[in-house]
Amino acid sequence: LLNFKSPLHVSGLHNRYNSKQSSTYEANGETIEIRYGSGSMKGFLSKDTVCMADLCVKGQGFAEATSQPGLTFIFAHFDGILGMAFPSISVGGIQPVFQSMIEQNLLPQSVFAFWLNRNPEDELGGLITFGGVDEKYYIGNITWVPLTKERYWEFEMKAITVGNEQVGCMDGCTAIADTGTSLIAGPKDEVQRLQEAIGAKPLIMGQYYVNCDQVDSLPNVQLSIGGRVFDLKPEDYVLRVQQMGKSICLSGFMGLDLPPQVGKLWILGDIFIGLYYTVFDVGNGRLGFANATKLHS
Repeated sequence: LLNFKSPLHVSGLHNRYNSKQSSTYEANGETIEIRYGSGSMKGFLSKDTVCMADLCVKGQGFAEATSQPGLTFIFAHFDGILGMAFPSISVGGIQPVFQSMIEQNLLPQSVFAFWLNRNPEDELGGLITFGGVDEKYYIGNITWVPLTKERYWEFEMKAITVGNEQVGCMDGCTAIADTGTSLIAGPKDEVQRLQEAIGAKPLIMGQYYVNCDQVDSLPNVQLSIGGRVFDLKPEDYVLRVQQMGKSICLSGFMGLDLPPQVGKLWILGDIFIGLYYTVFDVGNGRLGFANATKLHS
């Protein structure tokens, strides 16, 4: 969370945490630094009661951010980041808030689930459910896949195909579901093959684009997970953005080579999770995917 002395207050876009106004604050003071894919932060550790809706976690550790270099957080419409992965990758050894919910017996099930709305014109951007699933937000059966490691939300993906051509995940591969990633990312060499297969061309800074007039004729991309093929239609994986008064159609796939200690990973971000309701089942060590419900405006 942003500390009340954070320089980001000058933007006027953020709420900030002030421990002096909390009767449940517990000091720690250990310094911490975290690097993200799109930025970094420095700060110190604290504890307090953390509430989301009617769930309140007592004595939850968190970081107070005092420095956030770059522009990422200045214009962001959020005041902090809530980590939902496993304790093994928690910086500073802080127990993630969901594990604290489980320990404090706040939930009927050790499950949380995400529904993300892909329509930017709707007021409701998405929904997270703690303690179960919300059947209003998915259709049909949930496809379950076991976790391969309790680090990120990692599982085995069998293949990525375009038409009859396998373009990625050639011998099976590790993938993660990550709401903190906007696009679908993978090893650069495999993503380049995928971009070529859908007819995308290089733009700048690793981005690819397609001709907006040809989006409807582009091929589907299929991801094979847990015995099911998950389809991505061109209107699902192409992002229309406005730049300099013109529409540009960007590919929703991005090349990303991670450090050797992490290994090769495909990251299924919001493009995928917006299509497929995603269930994170801590208690049974598995992930679930189902067709997401679309809102009718």
